[in-house]
Amino acid sequence: MSTSNEQILAALAEKFLAGTATDAEKEQLHRLYDDWLDDQQLVSSGTGHAEALGQEMLQAIRDRIGQKDAVIPRIGQLRDRIPFYRMRIWRQAAAACVIFLAGGLLLYFNQAQSKHNPMVTAGRIDRARPSSVEPGRNRAILTLADGNVIDLDSSGTGLLAQQGSTRILRKDGKIIYDPRSAGGVAMVYNSVRTPRGGQYQLVLPDRTKVWLNAASSVKFPVAFTGTNRVVEVSGEVYFEVAKDATRPFIARVNDVEVKVLGTHFDIMAYGEEEKIATTLLEGSVLVSGGGQTNKLTPGQQAVWKNNGSFDMKDDVDMDEVIAWKDGKFHFNNADIKTIMRQVARWYDVDIEYKDIEPETRMGGVVSRKEDIRQLLNYFEIAGKIRFTVDGRKIIVSQS
Repeated sequence: MSTSNEQILAALAEKFLAGTATDAEKEQLHRLYDDWLDDQQLVSSGTGHAEALGQEMLQAIRDRIGQKDAVIPRIGQLRDRIPFYRMRIWRQAAAACVIFLAGGLLLYFNQAQSKHNPMVTAGRIDRARPSSVEPGRNRAILTLADGNVIDLDSSGTGLLAQQGSTRILRKDGKIIYDPRSAGGVAMVYNSVRTPRGGQYQLVLPDRTKVWLNAASSVKFPVAFTGTNRVVEVSGEVYFEVAKDATRPFIARVNDVEVKVLGTHFDIMAYGEEEKIATTLLEGSVLVSGGGQTNKLTPGQQAVWKNNGSFDMKDDVDMDEVIAWKDGKFHFNNADIKTIMRQVARWYDVDIEYKDIEPETRMGGVVSRKEDIRQLLNYFEIAGKIRFTVDGRKIIVSQS
C-alpha cells in the first residue's frame, strides 16, 4: 500500500472512532484495511498465541503509518523464535485479539487519540483497582442417582463413583462415564450442572462429548440400554455425538426435541433469552416442537419462539455460536443487553441499566479469561457506554 493510502487509512479510522464516518467511508476503511493486510507477505512472530500475534500486528500498523507516539500494549517478552506466519494467520490473530469494532485499528487509534484527549479515557474502568469478580472456570456439580452430590471443582482425579457397572472417572479436567457392560443395567440417571461462572466437559456412556456453558445442565442415563439415547438439557450445551446408526441420540429441552444419529450441534435454551436455538455444525438433525419438524443442514439454526413456532435461519455466524466453547466472547452486532447477559452468566454478576439505549450494538471477539475491569474497558472503547462496578453488580449507563 502506498504512503498516501496509509494516511487515508489513518484518517478514516479516526473518523470511524469519532462516529463521523459515512457508510461509504466505513466501506473504504474496511477495503483499505484488507488491502493493507494483503500487502504483507510474511510476518515474524515470537509466539503462537493469537493475542500476541494481534499485538505485533498493531505494532506493525503503527510503524507503517508513522504514528510513532501511539501506545501499543505488549504481551510479555517474546522468547523463542518460531517460523514465519502468513497473513491469513494474522487475520485470525486480529479476530482473536481483545479489540472491538474496527479490528486492529480500533485499539490502536483510540489509544493514540487518548494520549492527547483526556475525554477519551475519562469514563474508563480503573484497571489498577483490584476486582473481586473473577472470570468463570471449570466448576460443576455431579448428582448421582441416589441423590448424592459431588463437587467436581474440589474432587480429585481417578475414580469418583460407580453407578451399577458404570465407572465415573475424572481425568484431564472432565468427567468420563465408562460402562463396563450395558446388559441388565437399570435405567438410572445422573446429572451435571454448572453454576453461573462455571463450565465443564463430560463424556457420556456412549462416548458422546459434551461441553456445558455457565448455568447449564445435562441429565442422562448412566448407561444407554434402550433403542434411543435420550438426554435432557438446560442452559447451553454443545454436543459431539458418537455415531450409532441403531440408536438415535435425542436431546430434549422443554417442548423441543433434537434427534440425531451422529453430529455436532449446539443448544442454547437459557430462560432469560426467551428462545431455544439449535445450531448445526456437522451432520444433520431433526428439530421438533409443537407438532412441527425441521431438518437442519450444517450452518442452519432453528429458533423455537415463544409463540410456539420455529424461525429457520441460514445466515448463522458459527464462530459466534460456539465461541464460548473455545474460551471466547464473540459478538456480531449484538445488542448491549444480550452481551451483558453473557457477561452476567460467566462472571456471576448482576446487571443494572440506567437510561441505556436498547439499540446500542457492538461486535468483536475477546477472551473469556479477561479480568472483568479490562473487559468492560474494551466495551467502553467500543461504544458510548459507561460501566460502574459495585461489588458483584455492574451498572450500565450511557456515556
